[in-house]
Amino acid sequence: MRGSSVTLSALVTIATAVQPLALRAQNGGSNPMDSIRKLASYRSAFDTVPLLTPKRIATLSPSMQRDWNAYFDRSRALHAVDTAAMNRELRTSHRASMVRAPYTHDFSVKPSMTAAWFATDSARRMADIILSFQAPNGGWSKHVDFTKHARAPGESYFAEDSTWSWISTIDNDATTEEIHFLAHANTARRDPRFESAVVRGIDYLLASQYPNGCFPQIYPIEGSYHDAATFNDGATTNVLRLFRDVAAGGYPYATQPQRAAAATAVTRGTNCILDAQVSVRGTLTAWGQQHDPITLQATSARSYELASLTSLESALILECLMTDPAPNDRVVHAVYAGIDWLKAVPLRGLHYAGYQLTKQTDAPPIWGRLYEIGTNRVIMANRDGVKLYDWNKLSDRRAGYAWYTTRPAETLALFAKWSRTHARPSGGE
Repeated sequence: MRGSSVTLSALVTIATAVQPLALRAQNGGSNPMDSIRKLASYRSAFDTVPLLTPKRIATLSPSMQRDWNAYFDRSRALHAVDTAAMNRELRTSHRASMVRAPYTHDFSVKPSMTAAWFATDSARRMADIILSFQAPNGGWSKHVDFTKHARAPGESYFAEDSTWSWISTIDNDATTEEIHFLAHANTARRDPRFESAVVRGIDYLLASQYPNGCFPQIYPIEGSYHDAATFNDGATTNVLRLFRDVAAGGYPYATQPQRAAAATAVTRGTNCILDAQVSVRGTLTAWGQQHDPITLQATSARSYELASLTSLESALILECLMTDPAPNDRVVHAVYAGIDWLKAVPLRGLHYAGYQLTKQTDAPPIWGRLYEIGTNRVIMANRDGVKLYDWNKLSDRRAGYAWYTTRPAETLALFAKWSRTHARPSGGE
């Protein structure tokens, strides 16, 4: 067995240390994080407790230690390739630091992007820009405005801040949506470049999967909460849905080994979801936004994202499980348990819109984003991380974060149809 302490320590050093040339970027346009960092209560993500350490890995079985060490080796090597490529660009373009990419709040394939639209020159131009922002590792970052310009030498793949981070990620629909876009563009007008980029993106996602079947938020891994098994905003379920399509032949240019690997990855990812479902006093409930990558217990992320059960991410997980074409009894049991929890925790007489919570007697049910494990009380926090039970006590995090959601109503409607052909299993798991 390779020395786990040396391998993991080296990776942690790479993930947290300042790299030559490539780590500092110039501003590439206005984005909300610029003002957020000026708040007195702002806390860096790297203030959180490391989730993957040599000491923790050493508690695993010898075979799991070998698997994790091999994963760390691949992650470290990929990070080195990425940063070396950027450093070459900086030297060639005679720059001392990166230029931040143009910022936008989100990117996804919109309903307005019809088959006819994908055949237009506008769509092809955006596809070309997306190609230019694919990182050497095969993935994409987030918050990049693909309507502006192709990435220039020395320009970052990321737009939110001025450090080498989020390169690449599955957060905010990143990587999976770029793959979807390029696949649509290729269907409208075949281009081997698009096909090659999709294949590289699939390889990136396959490589990012943890030995236990979970997925980190960022790969190559960066440390802090990014290394958690991440369900936040549908990160894991987005990947699993894409893998299902790959395995089923939805990407005809994907290689046969990729299709087989994707099928295996779906099984492993589903098992990760099932293993992470939180049990409270012997009863399965729901999931957190992120889970410890070793113990799979729900854990915290950013200072205001407390360890909890979450209605939005649990709804997305349940929808993913219900679209499994051949769910086994354990999957069906998990769905019923999660649905039971969603049905037990809605809030009535409240309306939430525009980051404002008001009383409204006839309002449809809403759900809190985060629930305290064990009590099912809605919780929240400001950037100081102090747990609150009263929305009115929110200050610097009242706006800009969705503390309530109606999405579980859609999940319950889907379940009403799904349950007609999937009866609740008798007995336990």
